[in-house]
Amino acid sequence: MDFHPGNILAVDGTVTAVIDWDGAARGDHRFDLVTLRFGIHSADTDATPTVVRRLDAVLDTLPDSLLRPVWAHMSLRMVDWAIRHHSPSEVDHWLDLAEQRAR
Repeated sequence: MDFHPGNILAVDGTVTAVIDWDGAARGDHRFDLVTLRFGIHSADTDATPTVVRRLDAVLDTLPDSLLRPVWAHMSLRMVDWAIRHHSPSEVDHWLDLAEQRAR
């Protein structure tokens, strides 16, 4: 539940390491892909649109029975955090992402 861009080391676009295993646990590894997708949404880099497209293509292959509840979990988690700790614009930022796969 802690797989985000800050925990990935890369050189010239190639992942060289994944660090910070504090949140490592047993579970469905695909949950981490959704966590990463939410983490990328908050990143502001030139590579983000390409990475987002590639990751979204992977997420599109996941069964709806897995993706919908995991997406809902991350949506609630991030919107709740934003409500309690950030501005209304930050809440809107996470609501916009949540709605991308809410249907």
